[in-house]
Amino acid sequence: MTNGSRLGLPLAYGAICVIWGTTYLAIKIGLESFDPVFYAGVRYTAGTLLLLVLARSGAVPFGGPLRRWWPAFGVGVLFIAVSNGLVFWAETSLDSGFTALLMTTSPLWTALLAPLLSSDRAPGARGWAGIALGFAGTVLLLQPWRAGAVPLLPALAVEGSVVAWAVGSNWVRRIRAAFHPMALTVAQMGAGAAVLLAVAGIRGRALVAPVTARAWLALAFLIVFGSCVAFAAYFYLLRHWNATRVATSTYVNPIVAVTLGAIVLREAVTPAMVAGAGVVFGGVALVLHEQGAGRT
Repeated sequence: MTNGSRLGLPLAYGAICVIWGTTYLAIKIGLESFDPVFYAGVRYTAGTLLLLVLARSGAVPFGGPLRRWWPAFGVGVLFIAVSNGLVFWAETSLDSGFTALLMTTSPLWTALLAPLLSSDRAPGARGWAGIALGFAGTVLLLQPWRAGAVPLLPALAVEGSVVAWAVGSNWVRRIRAAFHPMALTVAQMGAGAAVLLAVAGIRGRALVAPVTARAWLALAFLIVFGSCVAFAAYFYLLRHWNATRVATSTYVNPIVAVTLGAIVLREAVTPAMVAGAGVVFGGVALVLHEQGAGRT
């Protein structure tokens, strides 16, 4: 590991922990004014254009035949259009902090699907115990025994988002060596943004209310930090760490999201949320310990 990576990897990891924890709040605020699909499409379209300008000024290579780029476009549709699109839609009904807590199952799905999508070994006894424990924690969060406690369809959409992200995280490991990190980020973000805007055009909706100043600020944060800075950091990490280790950022994301949601939007923090999150974290800890997440 070079000196640059000793500094760059912790900074990149810290960026995705804090920035992506804050994006849940920014999404929720923007949804006061924007339709969720349109909002997501504009976010990633603007982010793509900004990253493209930076990439071209840095002479990032984008060459090769179109067929070379199809895998990158496919991963982008999973990451951006499917995974993030579902989160935007789900937050029309769910609190930002609660949505972030549901996303903590990402390492569980990543570990569960990795043997099917990569050369990673299947979970052992400790890994399976962690997966079972983590999903039990998700049941505690959803509280299905209390009718109407949690909007079920949006919650399931978040879980679908996590599955799509886990598939994309393992898939990108197979193609990342063929692309410059910035070029890969631009291709993925652009493909996902195109799908989102196409769906928004079909739906024919852009706004749900007059655009407020804080909705514009939320959009600007998502474009600059949530899209450009965080995604560049994420794909940089995936070039050096395995997907399961990178997914440990989900420990920090919900803490940031729940704290900001409670402070800024007065979102409730219930004992069931704390208990469920604690059980999920315990399951994730078992999975990551078995997968050797501390090694690069």
